[in-house]
Amino acid sequence: MTTRTPAPGPPRGGPGGERRRRGRPRLRRPAFAAVALGLPVAVMLAVYAWPVGAMLVRSVTEPEPGLSNLVRAVTDPTILHVLWVTVRMAAEVAVVSVLLGFPVAYFLATSPPRRARVLLLLVVIPFWTSVLVRSFAWIVLLGDGGLVTRLLHPLTGDGRGLLYGEGAVVVALTHILLPFPVLIIKAALDRIDGSLTRAARTLGAGPLRAFALVYLPLAAPATAGGGVLVFVIGLGFYVTPALVGGPKESTIAVVIARSVQETFDWGMAATLATLLLLLAVGLALAVRRLTAVKGAVAP
Repeated sequence: MTTRTPAPGPPRGGPGGERRRRGRPRLRRPAFAAVALGLPVAVMLAVYAWPVGAMLVRSVTEPEPGLSNLVRAVTDPTILHVLWVTVRMAAEVAVVSVLLGFPVAYFLATSPPRRARVLLLLVVIPFWTSVLVRSFAWIVLLGDGGLVTRLLHPLTGDGRGLLYGEGAVVVALTHILLPFPVLIIKAALDRIDGSLTRAARTLGAGPLRAFALVYLPLAAPATAGGGVLVFVIGLGFYVTPALVGGPKESTIAVVIARSVQETFDWGMAATLATLLLLLAVGLALAVRRLTAVKGAVAP
C-alpha cells in the first residue's frame, strides 16, 4: 500500500499576501546606540568642525587668497620667538605635571577603594573653581608681599614678587592642569594586574627593579597620553599666561587675541591657530604611534 504525499499548499495568507510581504520592506527601528550617539556627533560637527573649517579657510583667504599669511608667520622673528616660548612653556608644564601627577595617581590606584574615592574627589574639586579665579589667586601668592615671596625671602633675600616671568606661568599652569594627568594615569594604573610585579618579585627582582621593568612600561602609554594632553591644552591656554606672564613670555594665544582685538588681522590669527592645530595633531599622532596604544592619546 502506497501513501501519497500531499502537495504543498499555498502559503498562509495566500499568494497575494506573500507577494505583499516580499514587496514591502520591513521598517527597522534605529538602534538606541545610534540615536544616543547621533545627537552628540551632530552637535560636535556643528560647534567644532564648522568653526575649525572656517578658521582653515580664513588662513588662506584673508586678506587675499594664498599662503602669504603662512610665509609671514614663518619668517617673522617675533612670531617665531613667541611660538618657541609657547612650545617650551607647554613642554615644561607637561613634564612637571606628569612628574607630580604620577605619584598621586599611583597612590590613588593602590589605596583602598573608600579612601581612593575621597582622594579622587579632592583631585576633581579644582575643576569646580573658575580658571580666572585660580589665576588671580596665583597673582596674590606670587606678587610683591605675597605668601610665596615671604617664604622665599630668607633664602633669596629679595622681597620682589615672582610674577611676570616664565616660572610663574609654569607654576600656575601646572596647578590648573595637574588633575588631567592624575585622572588619565590613575585610570590606566587601575587596569594593571598587580600579580605581574609580584611574579617579578618571586623570580628574584627587587622592589625597585620590578617597578621599573614591569610596572612602569605598562604605565608608560597612559603617562605619555597625560603629558600630551597637558601639552596640547597648554599650547592654547590664554587666561593664565595673559595674567601671570609678562610681555617677554607672551604666548601664541595672546598674540592671536591681539591680532583679533587690536589689529583686526583675522588672517594671521587663523594662520597661527592653524599652526597650533597642526603641531598638536602631529605630536598626538607621533606619541600614539610610539606608544602603540590606540586608546591612550586618542583625540
